[in-house]
Amino acid sequence: MDFRMRLSLFCCLAACLFMIAVPLVSEATYRGRGGEAGKPPDTQIIYVDTLPPIESPSVGTGSEPSEEEPPPDAPLTVTVLDAATGESTEMPLEDYIACVVAAEMPYTFHTEALKAQAVAARSYCLYKMENGLTHEGGADVCTSYAHCAAYVTQEELVAKYGKNTAGRITKKIREAVDATAGEIITYKDKPALALFHARSWQYTESSKNVWGGKLPYLVSVSTPEEDSVSTVAVTEGEMKALFASSSAIEVTVGVAGRLTSEKNDTGRQAYLFYGTKGLKAKKLRSLLGFRSCDFEYQKTDEGWLFTIHGHGHGVGMSQYGANAMAIGGSDYREILTHYYTGVSLSSVTTLP
Repeated sequence: MDFRMRLSLFCCLAACLFMIAVPLVSEATYRGRGGEAGKPPDTQIIYVDTLPPIESPSVGTGSEPSEEEPPPDAPLTVTVLDAATGESTEMPLEDYIACVVAAEMPYTFHTEALKAQAVAARSYCLYKMENGLTHEGGADVCTSYAHCAAYVTQEELVAKYGKNTAGRITKKIREAVDATAGEIITYKDKPALALFHARSWQYTESSKNVWGGKLPYLVSVSTPEEDSVSTVAVTEGEMKALFASSSAIEVTVGVAGRLTSEKNDTGRQAYLFYGTKGLKAKKLRSLLGFRSCDFEYQKTDEGWLFTIHGHGHGVGMSQYGANAMAIGGSDYREILTHYYTGVSLSSVTTLP
């Protein structure tokens, strides 16, 4: 047998020994790490401690989840600040949205309206996260309706409605949230500031009229819900005191002893004038507890009677309007694209 034949035979024998040895080393190593003899490891990883690590260009490219980053299929989480206790809790985003929808919209509303509310709340939350609008301590959102969105826990629902009714509420809300899981409203491929309010009358309000900043998707649109009317009576003495406060400014358009006003392009009050003093309508709303700036007024023997339409700032989706649209046959996508002009619906997993 020449040298070449002897070398080939040696290589074949070495390869056979390697194929036998590796499984034996692997099984022994697995048992040594606490595995059950005769049962392959659940992860199907073969441990061969004697072999050097293999360098691969895929390391660090996301092919395997690192300790710093969640795995690709991990649910999105949000840190929620409890406005009452000051404590923060991290939870899955969809669990947070379910708590918001249960607090923000009556569960008796149409399912498509609940879906629209879920998408709007999810969009608003991710808008805040995208733009770094965090709270003290780094929380993404809080449980205050005045600052972020209303929020209710399962325990609070049970305490308020009883176990059976709370169970029905949770089931219906969760179905609406799960049916839209991951869906948000986007404008130019970014999460939209999806503001919402309880109820408008005939037309919603534009963001420009309320806060001065114009967003193309937060403009006034028609809304189909029935009017909700409330009234507030103010005496002549109270009216004089309001316009004598530090909130009022000197004007030249007022008429002595009379209340006059100036409306904006959506029919809501913008400014009110009493004599030589003026107040912004939203300031008067805050001082007197009006439900909205969509109001009229008339003189009475005691002072003034204000008749207020709707409830809320009026910007974005009207919740009662969404329910009216759903009852009329619109699905949640049609509701959202009606109240938010020029937006798209996207999945959070596809955002850049």
